[in-house]
This record gives sequence, C-alpha cells and structure tokens, in this order.
Amino acid sequence: MWTKLLDFLTANLVTKLISIAIALLLWVIVLGSRNVEVTKEIPIEINTSSDVIPSNEIPEKIAFRLSGPKAFLRAIVDRREDPIRVNLAGAKPGLVTYRFFSDNIKVPIGVKVLSVNPAAILIKLEAVKKREVPVKVELRGVPPEGFRIGKLELKPETVRIKGPESRIENITQIMANPIDVSRFKEPTEKEVGLDLARLGVQLDGPIPKILIGIEPVSANFRIRNVDVRVISSGRVKLDEKTVTVLVQAEAKEIKFLDRSRVYAVIDMSDKPKGQYVEPVKVILPDGVGLVRVIPDRIGVTLY
Repeated sequence: MWTKLLDFLTANLVTKLISIAIALLLWVIVLGSRNVEVTKEIPIEINTSSDVIPSNEIPEKIAFRLSGPKAFLRAIVDRREDPIRVNLAGAKPGLVTYRFFSDNIKVPIGVKVLSVNPAAILIKLEAVKKREVPVKVELRGVPPEGFRIGKLELKPETVRIKGPESRIENITQIMANPIDVSRFKEPTEKEVGLDLARLGVQLDGPIPKILIGIEPVSANFRIRNVDVRVISSGRVKLDEKTVTVLVQAEAKEIKFLDRSRVYAVIDMSDKPKGQYVEPVKVILPDGVGLVRVIPDRIGVTLY
C-alpha cells in the first residue's frame, strides 16, 4: 500500500512541484498586493403575508464596503448577487427593525467587510386595502392639419388599486401618463400608462385602454361605387350594393386605391333570417381618413 502511495506521489514529480510552486507564487502575489476598497451593492427583497404591506420608503439595495486584494474584489464586484430576502411572512401591522450583517455577503479569505450601510432598516407594515378609483387621461399636442379629436372612450373608466391603508385612503383618482396625439391620423387604441409606484400602490386589475377617435376635419376626395360586402352564411339581398365614401387623404394615396383596399362591410354573421337596416363599416388603408358614408345604413334581407 505504501509503495503504491509513494509511486503516486513521485509520478510526474517535477510537473507537480512546478504547479505547486506557481500556485504558491500566485497566492503570495495576490495576498501581498496592496489592498484596495470597493463598494458592493446587493438588492433586498421584502417578503410579507398577503394581508400586510410596507408603507414607508425602504432602500432598494444594501451597500457593503469591502477591503482586500484587487483581483479578489474585481471578481466580487462583477459577480451577480441574489437579493437579500427579508422574511416578514409572520409579521403583523406595526414597526419592524431588520438588521444586516457582514455575513449577508459571501467573500473569500483575504477580503474583509468594513461596513454595511444601512446596518438596519425600519419597516412600517400596514394592512392591505383595496379601492376603486377613476382614471383621468391628459392629451398633449394637437392632431396633424386636417384632423381633429372626436370621441374619447376609456375602458374601464376606473381601476382597482391596492396598497397600505394610509396611502389608499388619500387617493381619489389616478392621473395617467400624458398621451401625445400630434402624429395621430386615424382612430387609435392603446393602454394608458399608470405611474403607481410614485404613489406607493399597486394595480389590482386590468390596465385601462383608451380609444382616441381621430377624424378628418373635412373631405377632399369622393370615392364612388364602393362595393358592399355582407358577412353571412346564408342568402342575402341588399337594397344598395354600393356606397359613396367621402375621405380626407393626400393625392398620392388616392391614386393607389382599388377594391382590395377600399370596401364596405356589413356584419350579419350572428343574425337570423329577416329584414334589417344595418350600419355600414368602411375599410380604408392607413393614412386615409373617413369623413362620411352615403348612405351610412342599408336595408338587408336574410333568407
């Protein structure tokens, strides 16, 4: 047994000795190099039960002041850290002090933690409250020349928010982020932006959408004999097979229009047999604004 162990230790002895010498030399160089100081920030994550929530401002990160060889510190600074999890799952409403220590960060031998800032945080926990409040949207700018803002429709007109009781009670409405309409040439639907973090609350439901009805001020072109298409699985009779469409558009757009890009539609897919007078929906390409349809309603018979 000892013979085998001796043979193992002496095999490639020169190579092993050189490797050990290089490792020792590097270790001595690293430890003997001049120490430097750096700051490493690590995010924190507050975990609470579903019925309580922090209501005061809490630092997003904890800063650790470190000292040690530059090579070691560079690796620590570049290292991605998991957040420090502050577990308050069993805490009740009230004030909680949570402390941080040097062992909240992993460092190798030769690196010292000089300080932790902040060393402790005060967390005010409050009961979670929910509330329905109206949303107000501000429009900025004006549509391009030849267009105007028509109907505005916000769905839903209110949002449900949740947060600390003291904050929720002071909120009577939510101001959405302003919407610039200076480039809109057609009806536009989009989600409204809500800066709820600034208020210290969260959204507890869908994000509202606003439909901005951009419409031409006046028509400058008339398109005659626009085909009317009916969506239906049965036999159909129309009182009028074509309509006239008044539009606001640039001349270069009009010259490229054809029946595949401009047509009228009446949707009868969910209607039983009978006689109806239905609104006409006109399909137009981008950049062409609808002003009027003549006639705007047509008699339809389903067999």
